[in-house]
Amino acid sequence: MNSRLLKVTEVAETLGVSRAWVYRRIEAGELPVVELGNTRKNQRIDETDLAEFISTRKRSASAI
Repeated sequence: MNSRLLKVTEVAETLGVSRAWVYRRIEAGELPVVELGNTRKNQRIDETDLAEFISTRKRSASAI
């Protein structure tokens, strides 16, 4: 396993969004998480999953 597990705060900072926005993506099933405990504080996002999440949302300038 070569990818890191990121905290929700790290994901929010990387994307330039709020933690609440990240939690909404998690709750919607758009962003998979690794559960390390029974609270939201213990959720982690695999950086590979984050990269895929970003990749699937890319669009060309001509599509805008």
